[in-house]
Amino acid sequence: MEIVAAPTADIIDITPQNFMSEVIETSRTKGVIVQFWAPWCGPCKQLGPLLETIVAEKPGLRLARVNIDDNPEIAAQLRVQSVPTVYGIADGRPVDAFTGAQPESAIRQFIEKVAAAAPGAPDISGLLEAGRIALDDNDGAAALAAFQEALATIPESGDAMSGFVRALVTSGECEQAREILDSLEEDFLTRPEMREAIAAVEIAEQVGAHSGEAASLQAIVEADPDNLQARQDLALALFADGNGREAMDVLLASLQRDPNWNEGAAKTQLLAFFEALGAPHPDVIKARRKLSTYLFS
Repeated sequence: MEIVAAPTADIIDITPQNFMSEVIETSRTKGVIVQFWAPWCGPCKQLGPLLETIVAEKPGLRLARVNIDDNPEIAAQLRVQSVPTVYGIADGRPVDAFTGAQPESAIRQFIEKVAAAAPGAPDISGLLEAGRIALDDNDGAAALAAFQEALATIPESGDAMSGFVRALVTSGECEQAREILDSLEEDFLTRPEMREAIAAVEIAEQVGAHSGEAASLQAIVEADPDNLQARQDLALALFADGNGREAMDVLLASLQRDPNWNEGAAKTQLLAFFEALGAPHPDVIKARRKLSTYLFS
């Protein structure tokens, strides 16, 4: 069974005679996705059309298909032991690879990585890093500027979109952040890099009612240190006011008093804060270490 090509995509079938010219040489000017497949492979029949659709969305990429039954020497050369196997080639070198069925979000992330490594591809890594640093410093304006510029350069970048949404939340524009999330396609929302943005919006919506209540809740906790509900509300209020580190410290203190209170509510909320702030955030790294100490000491 032949895989039918999407008419608008750069797709070519590869043989030993054209492998060097159509894959290696072509990769000097654009990214090449090399798909190893076989007519008898069920997952290949599902993966093929998806690869074609995504490649058609990106004019700077080519999809090169290799039928391993007809071209076993190419499969042997690249040490392909099972299908489907997919390689990403840029500037004559492998960028990444995967084997077996994968969710669409993972495939899109893989293809974005290849596209970013392709010769002549715009580099937004500096803007993304600047945006992340600004988020860590709770500087919403600087983060918005960096991620907006990154999106203007590569509109399909999940990292840039995720950062932009989180920057809106940091700037107090939760409603606009929600509107953007609601406008995105489901395939975009399921990308791994969007998890932090979705968590940030959900947390912001949850804590909105507690904004400005930190002082009064702090007084309640000081008067009754065992009031774990007040501690839970205080953590939300602190997070709403941009004090993520203090919010996590409050929850960690609750866990020390009673980790099982309200079915582990403090831990659940703490993990939600981790997700919203992002794993690389320095305060999250410190809080995770403390959490491990409390849970496993």
